[in-house]
Amino acid sequence: MEYLDIISEKDIVLGRATRNYIHKNYLIHRGVHVFVINNKGEILIQKRSKFKKDRSGYFDSSIGAQVNSKESYIEAAVREAYEELGIKLKKEDLIRICKYRAFTKRQRELRILYILIYNGPFKIDKEEIEWIKFYNVKEIKKLLKDKEVIFTNGFKLSFKLYLKDK
Repeated sequence: MEYLDIISEKDIVLGRATRNYIHKNYLIHRGVHVFVINNKGEILIQKRSKFKKDRSGYFDSSIGAQVNSKESYIEAAVREAYEELGIKLKKEDLIRICKYRAFTKRQRELRILYILIYNGPFKIDKEEIEWIKFYNVKEIKKLLKDKEVIFTNGFKLSFKLYLKDK
């Protein structure tokens, strides 16, 4: 069973519960996004697997994770990089961009966005990801306007903050 910390808006741990309980009761918890960026400055986008319970088939951040109970944000990012993309990395490989509120109709997360400069290789988890591809910023902006391509709200928010930081 997967447990997450329930937190306040100031990121203070108030308790813990299962992921399902937290989402069902719209409680605040922690999450991470990582944009994997190659040496051309392109961002790795993933298409979520059809096997995913939520947002299957959506385009999303290179790496995304809920932070497990008693785990740090950066530990979650390192864990998920390996689980989703087969990337073995150290905490110091990640560059913190910002921490922000990612409150949507589905969940309320305090999230940290990191970037990772990495060109590959990748070993994707087909249960999590259908495919991955690098896109430049101009291509992503064009895709965001395409009605046939659906991005997660989390990606849209992270991308907006990434561009603001550049």
